[in-house]
Amino acid sequence: MNDLQKEILNIRKLADKQVEKDIKPIIQAYKKALNDVRTEIAQLYVKYAVDGILKLSKQQRYTFLKNLEKQLKDQAQELGNIDLEHTTKILNEIYKQSYYQTAFVIDKGVSTTINFSLLTPKMVEAAVNAKFEGATFSNRIWKNKELLINSLHKQIENGIIQGHSVDKMAKVIKNQFGSSAYQSKRLINTELTRVVTAAQNQIYLDSDVVQKVMWDATLDNKVCDDCAALDGKSWDKNENHPAPPLHPEDRCCLIPIVSGWSPTKKRENQGDKPIIDYSSYDSWSKSKGIK
Repeated sequence: MNDLQKEILNIRKLADKQVEKDIKPIIQAYKKALNDVRTEIAQLYVKYAVDGILKLSKQQRYTFLKNLEKQLKDQAQELGNIDLEHTTKILNEIYKQSYYQTAFVIDKGVSTTINFSLLTPKMVEAAVNAKFEGATFSNRIWKNKELLINSLHKQIENGIIQGHSVDKMAKVIKNQFGSSAYQSKRLINTELTRVVTAAQNQIYLDSDVVQKVMWDATLDNKVCDDCAALDGKSWDKNENHPAPPLHPEDRCCLIPIVSGWSPTKKRENQGDKPIIDYSSYDSWSKSKGIK
């Protein structure tokens, strides 16, 4: 069973790679929406700019902003639909993969067959749509789109009033879309941790051979103090214990502990080898000079 921890960590690693591939349609949708808004702004400058400065009457400005608001809402709705569709698909697949892969990894290393349920669509849906910090992932997607609309509208209105150049306005718009795209990616990464943890924890609970679970933090200088403090700690699987994610983009995992097993491997995000001999975060950080 010395390879158990390595294989459980590898399930998370495979999930990370899957997300990097499957998130591309969402990023492409943001790029398209960005280009559409920048085109609209460029046309405004062609029509009304004098020496690179917009010359609009109050009525012209009002009309443009009202039309732009409608366009932004339409684009946000389209973005939200694409984001929701692909995020739902990603999380459903990751949950199922993590569940069955974890069952397989544990089952192949023990003498008795573990008991686990075959997943139904209803079970997967319930797990994927569970709340994190009081909100579902779909709630957060639409909240992010609302923030994008409000922020863009305000930034563009201020730019028109203050007489920003078309280049400055384009940069502001690009930054707003970039920030929103980052929020979408951040959300998916956080939810990835949640569904992987939920899937694996369910297998641990259903398996008689798993008695305890151990917190495993990724070894690099990005890990937060709370996760670092939990690294290597273990609990009875049935007791009320902490579970990833503790915060957005948490990369920690819960590792199953079975009789006669002790950790031998660890994932390191720095250096040439991703898997190294086991070390607690405290010992590892001291060896690397990380405070």
